[in-house]
Amino acid sequence: MLTTFTPFGPMHAATAGVFAVSMAVASVLGRRWRGTAREVAFRRVWAWSIVVWQIGAVAYWARPSGFDLASSLPLQLCDVAVWIAPFALMTQKRWLRAVLYFWAIGLSTQAFFTPVLAEGPAHPKFWLFWVGHTQIVGSAIYDVAALGFRPRLRDFVHGMIANAAYFALVMPLNLAFGLNYGFVGNVTPEHRTLIDSLGPWPLRLVWIFLLVHTIMLALWLVWPLSERIARAGWAARVRGEDSH
Repeated sequence: MLTTFTPFGPMHAATAGVFAVSMAVASVLGRRWRGTAREVAFRRVWAWSIVVWQIGAVAYWARPSGFDLASSLPLQLCDVAVWIAPFALMTQKRWLRAVLYFWAIGLSTQAFFTPVLAEGPAHPKFWLFWVGHTQIVGSAIYDVAALGFRPRLRDFVHGMIANAAYFALVMPLNLAFGLNYGFVGNVTPEHRTLIDSLGPWPLRLVWIFLLVHTIMLALWLVWPLSERIARAGWAARVRGEDSH
């Protein structure tokens, strides 16, 4: 059990649950400390811990004894998103926060449900996978729950631009070397993911595009719609009070 990870089993549920609770606790603390020096210090420690951890992760994957062109380059979407996270949290630049929001909550959460992982807790890959994805998703949730980020239409546009830039980066490499970075190459993943249900390549690229941007659109729309519903409810209460 310590050497092998089986998706959809008890270890999967327990691991995802532990990291989900850690993200929730961090967000609650950040929200409670919002606007204080304590929150800034907490966020700074979190951001620097991501940087240190990811430097170690890059070094681990680049070591000669374990280097594999198909998996060792830091070019998966999550590998890019995890470097956006600390800069988004510390600089609070809106376009960075927007890309983090859509990539983390819209895409990187997939790793919690269908983890592409075979190694158990006795192997470094287990911790690199789970800690790394928690750093991505946890940072985005923290930005929403503790720092109050709410996506606007232009943020959705920034997310689309980031998607196009990422695709333009990895697709030539995928085609030239038979790789599958971003899961958009003509390669079947070793472990089953949602992408396996989207049909053969290259037609599945169309479905990936539509699915990704539908998810992102929903992640933007949920906020203006919820605000409209809240305003409608408030107006109804006011009218009810006036009628009395």
